[in-house]
Amino acid sequence: MPAFCNTTEGHIYHTEPLPGIPFTAHQLGFIVLSVFTTGIALYLMQQHALHYSRPDEQRHIIRIVLMLPVYAIITTFAYGYYYWAIYFEVIRDCYEAFALGSFFFLMTYLIAPTLHEQKQFFRRWEPKPWPWPANWLIKIKIPFPAPRSGLTWFNIVWIGVFQYCAIRVISTFITLATQWYNLYCEDSWSPKFAHVWITVILIIMISIALYVLVAFYTALKDELDPYKPFLKFLSIKLVIFFIFWQSILISLLMSREILRPNKYFSEADMSTGLNALLVSVEMVGFAIMHLYSYPWRDYTPDGLSDRYKRMGLATKDLDVARKGGWFGWKAWLDAFNPWDFIKATARGVRWLFVGVKKRHQESIYSPDKDDDNNIGYGPPDSDDKQGLLPSHTRSGSMSHR
Repeated sequence: MPAFCNTTEGHIYHTEPLPGIPFTAHQLGFIVLSVFTTGIALYLMQQHALHYSRPDEQRHIIRIVLMLPVYAIITTFAYGYYYWAIYFEVIRDCYEAFALGSFFFLMTYLIAPTLHEQKQFFRRWEPKPWPWPANWLIKIKIPFPAPRSGLTWFNIVWIGVFQYCAIRVISTFITLATQWYNLYCEDSWSPKFAHVWITVILIIMISIALYVLVAFYTALKDELDPYKPFLKFLSIKLVIFFIFWQSILISLLMSREILRPNKYFSEADMSTGLNALLVSVEMVGFAIMHLYSYPWRDYTPDGLSDRYKRMGLATKDLDVARKGGWFGWKAWLDAFNPWDFIKATARGVRWLFVGVKKRHQESIYSPDKDDDNNIGYGPPDSDDKQGLLPSHTRSGSMSHR
């Protein structure tokens, strides 16, 4: 006989008003979330859409910043409709992986403007040792060396990021299906239910994704320094870290009865409402942080000119044309197109499983050859053949120093 989750049947939704105010905790939480505005994030995204001068970078910035209103809006619905909260929350968390992949895309485009040129760069780049705990493992005689080829290193990081995107989507569908048949049981950590298994898998996969992102950032921070990457990296990592782990912590505290309902806070208020309120407060801070992490003024004529000067490049042929269309509609359409994620996942799968025995042949070390025949990307275009240029030369011609 299959396991049956009955831990939510005792949830109480009717509670007394809080002392001194005419609202219950649930009503007050709903009001707080309702008035929580996504205006800061929407303002930043729209400004990028209006100044859409570097699409390869800005489409990913819009996607990253969009995570804040996605979290705010879906959390509001989850708190307003407790019974359906799990369905809203897993869809919200699925977007988290999308934002993480967008951040990696952005970092790679800051290194070089096309996949072909990125591979050219990493073929010539000497890989650095993996950060902790890999260096600690080596000290205790557990082999975890860095790859011989910079391109192999890049591909490992690529797979480490996009595996989480794929696993997150798959786990979302599994969560929705098992919850529908009452086999997920979010309030239980019993191995009889899907919740514990899905959570463990996601912890492992997100840890891998965040680890390779840390490795990417630390290894290339000198190359990325002109773009002030630390704040960008910190803002995306903190959002994912807090949201993911605090929900697990609250669930554990509830299951151990450390957090208990009372006449002011129902069980549903504790399990769903507490996390929702924390998310709402955190999103305010992160929205302000994103204004400084991903400033739209960097893509105005003055901002792009300053970037060129920092890179030691001439600005006489600087292209500052806006490509977002009227009121930025083309930019929004571009940002919502998931085709680049599909291609990236296909490329990662192909590299991981196809031609493994031939991986270390000459082609992977030669700067003039392509290891995966541009799977899903087509042959190098004329821009690719100009040589390895910084990503801010993507649009328009430019004279070197």
